[in-house]
Amino acid sequence: MIKNASISNYKSLHDVRFGLERFTVFVGPNASGKSSILQALDLLCRTFRMDHPAQMESEILKGISRGGVGNVDLAVEIGDRAYRYRTVGKNNTRVTHHPGQKPWLGTGRGVSEGMNLDDWKEWKTPTSETIPTPQAVLLRLETSNLLPSIAPASGSDLTVMAPNGIGIHSSLASMTLNDPDSWQALQENLRQIIPSIRRLRHTKAAHVQQPTAVLFDTQGGDSLPADQVSEGTLLVLGLLTALYSPDRPNLMLLDDLDRGLHPKAQKALISLLRGLLASNANLQIVATTHSPYLLDCMNVNEVRMTILDDQGATMCAPLTDHPKYSNWKDEMAPGEMWSLFGEKWITEGVAV
Repeated sequence: MIKNASISNYKSLHDVRFGLERFTVFVGPNASGKSSILQALDLLCRTFRMDHPAQMESEILKGISRGGVGNVDLAVEIGDRAYRYRTVGKNNTRVTHHPGQKPWLGTGRGVSEGMNLDDWKEWKTPTSETIPTPQAVLLRLETSNLLPSIAPASGSDLTVMAPNGIGIHSSLASMTLNDPDSWQALQENLRQIIPSIRRLRHTKAAHVQQPTAVLFDTQGGDSLPADQVSEGTLLVLGLLTALYSPDRPNLMLLDDLDRGLHPKAQKALISLLRGLLASNANLQIVATTHSPYLLDCMNVNEVRMTILDDQGATMCAPLTDHPKYSNWKDEMAPGEMWSLFGEKWITEGVAV
């Protein structure tokens, strides 16, 4: 599990540090850095799971802070060690460390005994050790991609849904055939959040080239295609598809967790996610939201708040850091506190 993270020079995250729980939700104004935090965590986890992480360099540098000319630093603390990826930078040259050659300059993947120490050493893909960073998936589902008319790209893995939702119908068809227990569990979980759903089925393909599609049997009618059910239903189905995929992630990064969901459905979704956390000791969830109703379902220590300062840099603080938190902690739920306090207190350093 990631305990702490540090991000520097990436988008609006000029220099941000924060702690994470097993379930953490970021809340704040639009464009205050919430989604960028998820993206940075995803990028870091992917660099440590690649044989040639330099291939990620250009993707990371696309997000370098405006005007930034130095390195992008992405670091996390897991267990008793810290892991970091540092880009070469626009004006630097990568140096590979080999015996007899120049020493490691600190770019690429590094490992340290702690986030605040200066004893970073080069980390190389181990032959026997477990990969240190979790298997992460950053879900940014688009409703249009969850329709059967959007087919996976040629040559893609039909058993896995893409993070944007493309391929969900072929993925669920594969699950039905190859993992019927997960298929049944997914439907049960969906009904817990969207009670009007009775059952999911699949269309019969007329020929090999025609992909199958999911049909929804609901209290209001049977055999409804995906374009006749609500956005919230499709988004929850996409989330569950990722959770029950063959290569199940142990770090779920969920953008706009409340999107398209009634407050009661938000509460049911949080309850479901907590159940999954209880049954999977290796699972960690980091999400963003704009919903006070969803925050009311969280423990106050699980809430992080973001806001931009006058220079456009993200500032981040736990809700428990508010100067008047101790006065209100027994009177208000987290969503109520957020509605009352807002985020401006983070930049001012005093309660408002």
